Amino acid sequence: MSRESTWLARTHARLEHWADAGWSNSVVFGWGLLQGCVFPGFADLFFLPLALARPERAYRYALIATAGTLIGSIALYFAGAEALSWLEGPVSRYFALTPESITEYRGTIAQYGGWAIFASTMSPLSTKLTSIASGAAGVPFLEFLLALAAGRLSRTLLFAWLVRHGGADAVSKFTKHTPIAPPDSSSTKPS
Repeated sequence: MSRESTWLARTHARLEHWADAGWSNSVVFGWGLLQGCVFPGFADLFFLPLALARPERAYRYALIATAGTLIGSIALYFAGAEALSWLEGPVSRYFALTPESITEYRGTIAQYGGWAIFASTMSPLSTKLTSIASGAAGVPFLEFLLALAAGRLSRTLLFAWLVRHGGADAVSKFTKHTPIAPPDSSSTKPS
């Protein structure tokens, strides 16, 4: 086995251990929450490796990761809504924004806001910035929440489906690591 393959096999075995440690749900949720409102980076940083280690839990991890990122993004939406008065005050004067231009921008966001939010969850665009801008621009909360949930669920459930339907097997074959199946209880009983 090559050095890279050995390293991948050890990493995969470590991830399986972490997935079985009992705190994987909390880690996936916690990272989703922190990534949704504070840290830059991928929301799938813990969800995908743990799902690859235990593919039977992929959909559960997807839902837990989505819940964390939704809560974080909702917090940023409300922070953006609170920042609107600040943006309409000293910041708008600094950038020479008129009340008319702000109203025009808000109208554009209101018209395309849901699609922009959905697109940001499916692309490398920052959902954090989209969440803040949605709150500041006055995108209706229900529209924001539905678009965000649809995008996040689509993304994580697609990744979970890929893991369950070949992704985990491909990783196991690539690392030359065969997961150990639990012993069959019927084979241990005397006949």
